[in-house]
Formats: sequence, C-alpha cells, structure tokens
Amino acid sequence: MTTKSQLRLQLDLPANYEYGTWVRHAGVESACNRLALWSVHGGNIWLSSDLAAGKTHLLRSFAAEQNTIALLDVQHREESTSWQMVQQWMQTLESHAMWMLDVSAGAMPVAVAHALFHTLERARDLQRPVIIAWRGDIETLPPELSSRLRAMDQLMMHTPARDDELLMILRSGVSTLQWDIREQVLQAMLTYLPRQLDILMPALKELEQLSFEQKHKPGPAWVKQQLIRIAAELQPRLI
Repeated sequence: MTTKSQLRLQLDLPANYEYGTWVRHAGVESACNRLALWSVHGGNIWLSSDLAAGKTHLLRSFAAEQNTIALLDVQHREESTSWQMVQQWMQTLESHAMWMLDVSAGAMPVAVAHALFHTLERARDLQRPVIIAWRGDIETLPPELSSRLRAMDQLMMHTPARDDELLMILRSGVSTLQWDIREQVLQAMLTYLPRQLDILMPALKELEQLSFEQKHKPGPAWVKQQLIRIAAELQPRLI
C-alpha cells in the first residue's frame, strides 16, 4: 500500500479576516461593542491602540459582514498628490453608506494627512459615518487633521494582558494556517519572544513556512533553535 505525501501549494494567499476567527478578550471588549453600535447608529470614531492590537482584523471582519460598509486601506505612500489620493479613494468610498479608513501605523506623510483631512470633509458633506483606525503621535499631524481626530469619539484597543489570551490568539492563527502543531510550540513562543502581536503573529507564520520548506516536524529542539534566531534578529528593532 502506497502513501501519498502531503502537498502544500506555495501560493501567496491573501490574509483571511473573518469575525469567526477574531479573539474577543478584555482589551478589545469595549471597542467591539462600540463598533457594533456604530454599524447601526453611525457616528465618527478614531480607533487607536497602545501597540498592535488587531485593528485591521476587526475592521475587515465588520466590513465583510455588511455590504453597506466601504473599507479603505491607506498606506504611507507619497506617489500621488493629496488631491489625487482623494479622487482615487472616493471611487471606493462614495457609493457606500459607511466608511472605514484603515491607516498604516506610525508617522504619516503630509500628503496622506492632507488627503485624509479632505476625505473626512467629504464624509461630513455626504453625511457618512466614519471610522479611522490609526496608531501614532497625533502631535505630528497637520493641525487640521489632528483637530478632526480629537473631535471624534476615541476608542482604544489594548493588547492581551494575560498569557492565556495571547495563546487564544495564537491558536486562532494556527487554525487559520491549518497547521497541525502541539500546544508546546505556542507556549515556547511566549518564552522566547516579546509578548507583542506584531512580533508573535509574523513569527508564527515564519515557523509554519519554515517547517514546510525544510520538511521538518516542529519538535522542541527545532522550535527552540528557530525562536532564538528570530529573537536575535529582533534585537536591533527592540533597542
């Protein structure tokens, strides 16, 4: 009797954001409740966080559930003028009743900031409820945009405070990857890596990819070796 080896397609598949894979913990409870109310009653919200906390996943989950919501991914590029960006963004936003703007974290180029301000102006003129998700220093923004953000209802999302909550999120990531591993692998990640989602989730994906590329079952010694390497590579970034 012959056995067939498992095949894995090497495709760069888009990230899968579903509300069913969203892990609801204490740090995001109030934000989840407020967004649910926003989807019914509207309003203007600035969604932020102390560190990476899953804002993108949450917004995409809500947008996927309701076809009245337009979701715009705003990257920090300066390839176009602010006016050109507004015109491009309106093609996605204008026909929808509610708008979500998911803005890359960190310092915002002036052209992007001005484009966001004019987009918020357009939303006010068209009476569109808006959520803008952005994590960064508001003092670095042009005054017209910073004043708009301060006038919005501000919601803060927080990273999980407990290991069991982090493990729940990692398990959800494993399920999304459809990767069969032992719980000890996830616990080892919390031992060797900083407890930050923007480090843990990419590391999980890297481990999964390496295990398939090297055809290596993720045993304790191999996992420890890879996590120590990843932690060492992170040192310049964490200093």
